[in-house]
Amino acid sequence: MLAIPEREPSASRWATRAALFAFGLIAAAAFLHRLFGLPTPVAFNLFALALAVAALSILFALFAALVIWQTGRPGTARVLVAICVSLALLAAPLLYLMWVRDHPLLSDITTDFENPPAFAAVARLRGPGDNSIAYNRRRSADEQASAYPDIKPVRIARSSEEAYALVVDAVKRLKLEIAREEPPDPGAGTPGEIEAVDRTLIMGFYEDVAIRVSGDGETARVDIRSASRFGRADMGRNAERIRALVKEIQGRVDATMPTAQDAREQAKRAKPEKGADPRSDRRRRSRDRGQ
Repeated sequence: MLAIPEREPSASRWATRAALFAFGLIAAAAFLHRLFGLPTPVAFNLFALALAVAALSILFALFAALVIWQTGRPGTARVLVAICVSLALLAAPLLYLMWVRDHPLLSDITTDFENPPAFAAVARLRGPGDNSIAYNRRRSADEQASAYPDIKPVRIARSSEEAYALVVDAVKRLKLEIAREEPPDPGAGTPGEIEAVDRTLIMGFYEDVAIRVSGDGETARVDIRSASRFGRADMGRNAERIRALVKEIQGRVDATMPTAQDAREQAKRAKPEKGADPRSDRRRRSRDRGQ
């Protein structure tokens, strides 16, 4: 009479299925969010669902392990796979929380607390569940001043129109997607405004940038605001983006600043040569016009 081998507990199979489903759900949510613009709140809800399924997988695996230990039935490999996959998925938010502790809970950084650059064009890109475009000075200003004391306005010894052109060039060099451009109008007294969108490298989280260029014909002031669309903690990304913009703007200013030799050459061309007869110059210009 043939012995019928005992089947593994059904809980072990369900544990493995749940763990693989949770992994696939996270992978699909990340893929759709990064490449196809899945709204970030929806992606986070899918992540939360996947973590709940991973926790359920561990419960199935523990129950299956108890049955296997009592009866000696097969299924140990499935239990180990389910526990390893589920624990790896559940470890991600724990690592995230440990990382958050090293950064202030800020998601909206600006160089001007009293009158931060406003979001207009990018405001239409935000949906339900995203952060508000209104700047919360009471919650953010003091903490930012303590965490990022170097985030300050940029002052440029150029006209506002020239400074605006340099800022636009800097934004394009950093490969930010420009959503709105409005050059300054000194006659009307309106500043120049730029809005742009950036995305994080791996997950593709959207972060918005607003830049204001104000000033006159001699000096200009550049204020920058960078804010995450979702979440309360940005891991310092917005502050780093403002620093990168400031560095790039300063680099464009230095690259377009005339050197001392250029200034001497321009002055030499503008100044008539010593000993030259102004009347002969006028006669020569008259002949040139007659030809």
